[in-house]
Amino acid sequence: MKHAARVLPIGLIAILSLSLTGCGLETLVGSQKTVYSTNDAKELTDDQAYVWHGNKTGNITKDLEKPSRQDVFFLCPKGDINFKKEETSEVSEHPRSIWISEEEDEKIPTLYPGDHLLYIAKEMPEQIVFERFADYGYSIGASNLIDDGGGHYYIEYAGADKDTYKYSIDMESDAAQLAGFENLSRLYLDQAGEIKVSNDTVSDGGTVEGLTKGKTYTCTFYTGTYYQDFSLKADVHSFGSMERFVTHDYEFLHSNCISIEIPGYFKTGYYYVNGVGLFRYVSGGNAENYNGKPYDPDINWNDPIILYNEDGTVKYDPSRIEDFSDEGQDDPADSDTQKGETHDN
Repeated sequence: MKHAARVLPIGLIAILSLSLTGCGLETLVGSQKTVYSTNDAKELTDDQAYVWHGNKTGNITKDLEKPSRQDVFFLCPKGDINFKKEETSEVSEHPRSIWISEEEDEKIPTLYPGDHLLYIAKEMPEQIVFERFADYGYSIGASNLIDDGGGHYYIEYAGADKDTYKYSIDMESDAAQLAGFENLSRLYLDQAGEIKVSNDTVSDGGTVEGLTKGKTYTCTFYTGTYYQDFSLKADVHSFGSMERFVTHDYEFLHSNCISIEIPGYFKTGYYYVNGVGLFRYVSGGNAENYNGKPYDPDINWNDPIILYNEDGTVKYDPSRIEDFSDEGQDDPADSDTQKGETHDN
């Protein structure tokens, strides 16, 4: 015997939904938006990392038990990345880049000594991967420009994949308009405003340097010998993969998250934790001098931790110190001269 389906009024459905989920309407509507900060640990979501930044009298145990008077949990944003589905991979075919918009740049949390890095997941990871990214400042939404050997720079447009350009172009920026060329292997960038693209104006991450944040530039690109101008805004904070570290050090907090220990050898810089989010770390030596803004030109954000020999082999890696310890040999890390850090002779 067939039963006729009963149609419930929309209002009643909404009431039932709220009753079953235990959520308020504001939570349901707001769940579609990214919550960058909160005072309540219950609002922290799975597969995310957060920085707990309490005031000097703050107590993380209390803040995890009940809401704080102010926001103390800050989300580590994912950004626009070119290594999707390979977030924790050790090897990638293309240079790994993160592009952060002006708006999201303001949301990157800063972790100071005394803060906690929290991680939430339904299943414990086998290891914690920290990938450090070099900061290349603000530029147009294009990275990983390649030198053709003659001082001219191009984007690898179509290689093994027809859309190889997506590894060099931030498709969430206005540079997405560069997509769509056909039968093109190299897209050359000759000029950005008055800046000639050359060895002197391209960073190690293949970004155009010297651009003013938020300013729009007429950029001249070449397809073959034909040029075309595009108006692109320097509103993308660009980062390129620099170093990678693995740790197993974390602490259970009798809550819905764990606290990941920051290795003592970490230097001031940007770190992507376990493939879920980016945070800014300011070490003790830089904490008093840091200007508190998304970018501080007076601090060396890219001072390497791992040191290499001239032949490219690893000379020093503090995460594998047992492999490099040599009785009577000074620690190469002692040569660190970041702003705010001094060493006795």
